[in-house]
Amino acid sequence: MEITRCEAIPLASAVEGVEMAFGGGDREVGVQPVLVRVHTDTDHVGLGETLTYDASGAEGEAVARMIEALGTDLEGQDPRAPTAAWESRYVDVKRSNAWKALSALDEALWDLTGKSMGAPLYRLLGGQTGEVGAYATFPRRQSTDALVEAGAWLAETFKSMKITVGADVSTDRERIRAVASGLPDGFGLSVDANTSYTVSEALRVGRAGEEVALEWFEEPVAHTDIEGQAELNRRLDVPIAAYQSHAPHYPAVEHLRAGALEVYQPSAYLCGGVTGTRRVAGLVDAFEKRLVPHAFGPLVNYAATLHVAAASPACDLIEFAVYDDSVEDPGEYVASPYVAGDPVRVEDGVVAPPEAPGIGVELDEAAVERLRLD
Repeated sequence: MEITRCEAIPLASAVEGVEMAFGGGDREVGVQPVLVRVHTDTDHVGLGETLTYDASGAEGEAVARMIEALGTDLEGQDPRAPTAAWESRYVDVKRSNAWKALSALDEALWDLTGKSMGAPLYRLLGGQTGEVGAYATFPRRQSTDALVEAGAWLAETFKSMKITVGADVSTDRERIRAVASGLPDGFGLSVDANTSYTVSEALRVGRAGEEVALEWFEEPVAHTDIEGQAELNRRLDVPIAAYQSHAPHYPAVEHLRAGALEVYQPSAYLCGGVTGTRRVAGLVDAFEKRLVPHAFGPLVNYAATLHVAAASPACDLIEFAVYDDSVEDPGEYVASPYVAGDPVRVEDGVVAPPEAPGIGVELDEAAVERLRLD
């Protein structure tokens, strides 16, 4: 089997953008996929995907061109050696910051490897180590009462939810207390500040989180502030979570040495695909920390991430974004209508990796054509 062509397709978002607080202020976040098809001289086509946040689509088109440029060097190679391909491109990717391109291509090569062997990806990674629970991310900027109402609805399918904070310290402290007190008994809550606070501000917000036993406090400070994260992790009883903004697995070494995080959240679409994410998983497991992958985005990438999660003993939970509170079933994945069938669904708080070969996802080609931007 040889690679003949690497095709990248930037897609329009199938869901509305969301407004979130970030370190530099509020911004609208899109869910703009870039889909990859790696063609071979056989009937097999490998699928991979990355995610861009630019609602205009400009970033998606730029990433697509980067993928195709990087993929040119893979033509003529056997796709069933994804780790070797990852290593061969590492220096160029590091120097050009092309992590999203490498991530999508890596997923596609793993997909081809599984398809060629007739096995789901998690089996190639060593088999499933245990059930993977799913928590609901509810990214809509809504009132406290609306979030409490959403929590009651989400509790029918999930066992915990995450909301965004980062407006200001006083508002967020009261919001955390009010939402937590209004949720059903036993239903967990975590918060994501998207790097919005200073260390002292995060401490004040974290103290309110201690009162209600938050499951974790995500990205409270700049993702590069390892010392600040470590200080928060020492001084707060709420576990500190992050790593979604890092690529690839090497920065995890410094975080682990510093005791900066209890919960590691690699993004497969950024940190090097399946290869990079499973390397983070191995490091986290060695330090007896928790792996809870960041999986805010489209379904091909989500399924790839889910396979890694299922095969990691450090992972018992994964993110599941609920973009629309009007759907009948919040456990249905609505962000990717270009995926055929229903390969991923949350039931009773648990999500299982697809059993079809490779990543286990097939495309609705007509929907791909409707959404493509190029």
